[in-house]
Amino acid sequence: MELTPRLQDVINIVKQKGEINLKDLALELKVSPKTAKGYVRELTRLGFVEMDEKENVKLKVTQEDPVESLKKIIEIHESEINALKKEVEELKTEIIKLRKKGKYTTTED
Repeated sequence: MELTPRLQDVINIVKQKGEINLKDLALELKVSPKTAKGYVRELTRLGFVEMDEKENVKLKVTQEDPVESLKKIIEIHESEINALKKEVEELKTEIIKLRKKGKYTTTED
């Protein structure tokens, strides 16, 4: 998503200052605090900035690489995945046994 020039201005100001109070940001932008807060809300929603309870705005710490995040998720669920693979193999073995006994047929047979 491409940011509007005004939202880019907000990000640039926050980058330059490191952290800036919402009222000071409004003064820099020459807008009302309410308008500045709207910009900050939008950038917060998009994940670019965060604002604390004292209305200090700073860049949001960038999240880790999405690929690394997926790797962690896979690692967390790896035992579940392996258990499911084992269950599938057991079911395949059971189907083979049933076919040999003539108790299992499919429309493909």
